[in-house]
Amino acid sequence: MTQKHDLEPFVNPQSVALIGVSSRTGPGTFNVLEQMLSRGYRGRVYPVNPRGGTILGVPAYRSVADIDAPVDLAVISTPRTAVPGLVRQCAEKGIKSVVIITQGFSDADDEAGARMHREIVETVRSTGIRVVGPNTLGVINTFNNFSTSFLKFDVTNSPVGVICQSGIFLAAAQDFTGGIGIGIDIGNTSDIGFTECMEYLAGDDRIKVINLHMEGLQDGRRFLQAARRVTPQKPVLVLKTGSSEEGARAAGSHSGSLAGEDAVFSAAFAQCGIIRVEDSARLAELNRTFATYRHMAGKRIGVMTISGGAGIMAVDACSKYGLKTAGLAPKTREVLESVFPDWMHAGNPADIWPAGMAKGYGKIAALALETILADDGVDAVLGITPAYVHPDEDPLNIVGPVNEIAARYPHKPTALWVFGPHKERYAERFRETGAVVVYSSPDDAMYCLARLYRYHNEIKGKTYPAFRPPQDIDRGKAGIVLAAGRRAGLPALNEQALDIMEAYGIPVVRRGLAENREEALRLAEKLGYPVVMKIASPDITHKSDASGVQLNINSPEALALAYGEMMDNVRRRKPEARIEGVLLQNQASGGTEVILGGRRDPQFGPVLVYGLGGIFTELMRDVAFRVAPVTPVEALDMIKQTKSYKILSGARGRAPGDIDGLVDCLVRLGTLLQDHPEIGEVDINPLLVGPDGCLALDARIIPV
Repeated sequence: MTQKHDLEPFVNPQSVALIGVSSRTGPGTFNVLEQMLSRGYRGRVYPVNPRGGTILGVPAYRSVADIDAPVDLAVISTPRTAVPGLVRQCAEKGIKSVVIITQGFSDADDEAGARMHREIVETVRSTGIRVVGPNTLGVINTFNNFSTSFLKFDVTNSPVGVICQSGIFLAAAQDFTGGIGIGIDIGNTSDIGFTECMEYLAGDDRIKVINLHMEGLQDGRRFLQAARRVTPQKPVLVLKTGSSEEGARAAGSHSGSLAGEDAVFSAAFAQCGIIRVEDSARLAELNRTFATYRHMAGKRIGVMTISGGAGIMAVDACSKYGLKTAGLAPKTREVLESVFPDWMHAGNPADIWPAGMAKGYGKIAALALETILADDGVDAVLGITPAYVHPDEDPLNIVGPVNEIAARYPHKPTALWVFGPHKERYAERFRETGAVVVYSSPDDAMYCLARLYRYHNEIKGKTYPAFRPPQDIDRGKAGIVLAAGRRAGLPALNEQALDIMEAYGIPVVRRGLAENREEALRLAEKLGYPVVMKIASPDITHKSDASGVQLNINSPEALALAYGEMMDNVRRRKPEARIEGVLLQNQASGGTEVILGGRRDPQFGPVLVYGLGGIFTELMRDVAFRVAPVTPVEALDMIKQTKSYKILSGARGRAPGDIDGLVDCLVRLGTLLQDHPEIGEVDINPLLVGPDGCLALDARIIPV
């Protein structure tokens, strides 16, 4: 016997208690019972209202305790002060599933709301009860006509699942996702969140695509692990709001969740196969794309158009999204040219208008579409056709043949761009058979087809290898250095950070600490000239800003002079700083400077950062993020995401850098972050990547 999922009573309850339901009914009363009955819910309903009596002919109970039958789900819509106590009453009654519609908890601006939210969380923890909300519309299941919403809204049934933090994505699902099958508004998550809901929808065969509207997240690493199990089964689309600084603050206020850095969310989504949708207007088209098309094997697009200019727009969109126009096979061109005018050669795009005017538009469109779809060198077709006249009166109406032909090629998407004043009516007709998707523009069509291709070729069926840390790591040494810095109360580890990198197997420049001028001279002779000299101080993080860095020291005389100048300059600029001496390093040259870094994210924990180093770090902001630790494949993806990859690959005659060595350094730094949660921030800047290896020249660690 399979175990019943915790979300089953929320989505398919056989009995529901409506706690706090109003006795007022009719328009404007927002009565949950009225909405539930009007949708045709067939389970047992138990209204709970202190006045008792009947509501809409249904007997009402004065309290939860008075209900004399088992209850699968309770829906609470009372004033907020009563909610924590009612959640406890539900637990005592044996009701294990609760939706809290009421607002004013972690989304409120007062301590009382936060305190009551904590009370709910504690009840969940101590009783095992499960809660959706508070501040939610709850659940909608159009497969069984069930909804906990107090709002009346119309939506068509669709094989689409929605998990959101704002009820608008359920109430306006027709706009956002083109319909809905099962939707869960998790609200100000006190218990059930994205992870549980996503795994539940993955197990429902009626759902073909899963949507997330995300403002913030509370357990990012658990979510990431779950997504890696779900995305190989079904496409998961996310609309992440709060990407701006102001939006992040608003999201935190609305959902009670930490927003974190938007770039880190994007990186995490990419790591687990979730497809991020930047534009809410495209979300519905993407949902129709994934719900309609079974597969897309390649990037080769055939274009059948009524307009040469429109065909060029389609070709531009192809290139923009990484697709390409298909080269038509000789047989395909032969069939098309047999109906084209003598002066016209068949190509891609295939402009069928001249032939259509001469021999009948419907006949030529059907012939061209069938011929192009049958071409083994074509993976999908975009058809461009007008909607100048109502489809019932239009001699250019090709709905019937296009739907029929597209249905015969289920593994080759037939996409359409329909333009003109009657495009919406045409879109409805084309959608009737569920074989094609009508897009608003060629740009939208190629955007969606590119993501369809990526899902079926890069995400679906993917297995994520387990992370295997490098074996030659001296965790003990690193721990000793970190502990010593903590005992000393150091705000940052500078010289010591290189020792930690070395312990984790990251190649580090030869170096040494000298407490005075004489020690510096002896150390330089040992290291060999030229050397670099840096001030050693626990109070100076940015050494160059304090005149604490001197390069290209080529002799003992130059070193002695530079030492005195550095001490004078640093004491003048930072008189309060403790000076422990100077750090001497071999002068390294050649190669490409990159930066490797990491920090703690509020949702995802340790996160790696990579990009061009030196002066380019702040200038270009060309960086990549990944949740740590990373596998070698993920590390290489980070490098390829930035402009540094072309440079390291030997662009413009440069000697190529040791990319394999750089990958290894990223893997090792991610391991360091995973092993030591006491590290708040770390960076290696620069790491010099040359043809024969990598070398860390400077590093810094800031404890939590």
